[in-house]
Amino acid sequence: MKNTMLKQFEQQRVIWFCMLAMSILFYTILSGCQFTKSKSVEKELRYVENSEIIGAEKEKLIGKVHEAIYEKMDRSNTGVESVNIPLVPQEGVEINLPDGRYTITGHPAGNILLYDRAGDLILRELVGSYAGVSSLTIDIAESYTLRADGGYDSINITPTTTQLLNDLSAGIWHVGIDIEPGKYKATTAYGLGYVQIFEEGKEPLLYEFLGGNLANTESVLQLKEGQIIRVTKMSQLELRK
Repeated sequence: MKNTMLKQFEQQRVIWFCMLAMSILFYTILSGCQFTKSKSVEKELRYVENSEIIGAEKEKLIGKVHEAIYEKMDRSNTGVESVNIPLVPQEGVEINLPDGRYTITGHPAGNILLYDRAGDLILRELVGSYAGVSSLTIDIAESYTLRADGGYDSINITPTTTQLLNDLSAGIWHVGIDIEPGKYKATTAYGLGYVQIFEEGKEPLLYEFLGGNLANTESVLQLKEGQIIRVTKMSQLELRK
């Protein structure tokens, strides 16, 4: 009789343990699903409300951020002259320029790539009169190398004067130098492009813009002194306070 009671107790304990384990497993799965659902809802809401992209998609689109993005170059453009290349060879061309701020255009279209002294890629943009953005404005250090690929017939590189603007072309811009800090409504007239906002020590922000007759997105951007804005894949970002 005693052995029978012990066996029954052991069986009950095993059943209780199994039920406890199943309960824990169910709760874990349910919590994980709720967490995933919560993150998914947040991602959708932030995009619908302000065209902001977060999560893995943002990380993929921004990629590795080169430290040169945060550097402030000498913009005096002292002794800097325009560079015109009327014929780009099929293999492309590499150009070294004095420290300065430049606007780059080309025909018909090709890739502009900027490398640091170690040969690491800082940025890449499709620029041209037939495809990509119409111009690219960036700071270039003397130690950098600018490369234009063989998609071009010709390219023009022009020194650019720094001034406060409300409309930004494709390129790199500094809040407090190129645009006043403040709260802006941001749109683009046409095309599909992105705005990346960088601030040292913080996660970058990413916004998607769509412009045209059939659809148009609008975002509210709170721009702070010292932030860096990269406008990419669109020719103009329109900002209104």
